[in-house]
Amino acid sequence: MKQLQGDKMARRSFLGRVGQVGLGVVGAGSVMTILEACGVTGSPGAPAAVAANVNVQLLWIKNTQFAGLYAAERQGFLKAENLTQELLPGGPQVNAIQSVAGRAAPIGLIGSSHAVIQARSNGIPVKAIAAQYQTGPFGLMSLASKPLRTIGDVVGKTVGLQAGARPTFAQILALNNINPEKITVVPVGIDQTPLVTGQVDGYWASATGQPLDLKAKGIETVMLLASDAGLPYYGNVVFTLDSVLAQQEELLVRWMRATIRGGQYASQPEHIDELATYTVDQSPSLNLKLPVEKGQMAAQVPFVTAALTKAKGLMWMDPKAFAEQIDVNLKSGQITNRVTVDDVVTTKILEKAYGGKTSL
Repeated sequence: MKQLQGDKMARRSFLGRVGQVGLGVVGAGSVMTILEACGVTGSPGAPAAVAANVNVQLLWIKNTQFAGLYAAERQGFLKAENLTQELLPGGPQVNAIQSVAGRAAPIGLIGSSHAVIQARSNGIPVKAIAAQYQTGPFGLMSLASKPLRTIGDVVGKTVGLQAGARPTFAQILALNNINPEKITVVPVGIDQTPLVTGQVDGYWASATGQPLDLKAKGIETVMLLASDAGLPYYGNVVFTLDSVLAQQEELLVRWMRATIRGGQYASQPEHIDELATYTVDQSPSLNLKLPVEKGQMAAQVPFVTAALTKAKGLMWMDPKAFAEQIDVNLKSGQITNRVTVDDVVTTKILEKAYGGKTSL
């Protein structure tokens, strides 16, 4: 885990530089300059509700965890807002915060609310505006024949982590007072073969994805969720830059309204077949399996719903939860510069998108 600590520091340094460069893109220029710099295009000189195309940086490959975004397109919810969108695929080596800070997209999705807190503490002006998952589905997947059921079981083992998972795993170890030198970490990608072949004892995965893939191949697994290891968080967090919030609030509200409607559509069981088939068909190079994608859509329902979403609507967030998460980051040493709740989250876009309703 010595390499992990070095990677963490390097990542912080790099993100800080990216954030500084990103800040230089937008000055006192026109609204269209801001739009173009952030991957949003429309007609010069047109009113605020002008037709626009919005780039959205995903955190992972285009699978059914983003079914709500596909539904927003297919069902005309974006069209009703005079919008189109370009979904930029993510993956193990893609950092959505870097992408948004570098102005490749005005909107991004990142795996954890902790990532937003950490970026903000490092001087990158990002802020969470919504969350797809009320409870994060990420954690360590292990074989049922050699299960890792508690974080203590990881001691003395080898785990496979994608680059973006390393800070989160380090945070879990710190919160549980586990010496990182007692765990061997190796880099992995989207292929679970290292776990299946015994090269690693644990593999960082999403409970809504990779376990279903392996189960379809007859391989049973066990998930140790980060939240069960003492690290609660929001997952698939939608975030943007302060400058975009200040200059493009109306556009964000329109996109959010369409996305919420898409999420509502995708959460209905009768639409699983349609959206899973679309997901598989649109990305043939990914070799996605239809039964797995259907299973993922069903599996993510418990993660996207909670008492809060039932009371206020899908994708809602509680700022009090961010206050607790800031303290967790300080305690685990992931941040040294304290940030405030107002620094890292706003519900303004959700409030305006819902307009006092709890569904759209």
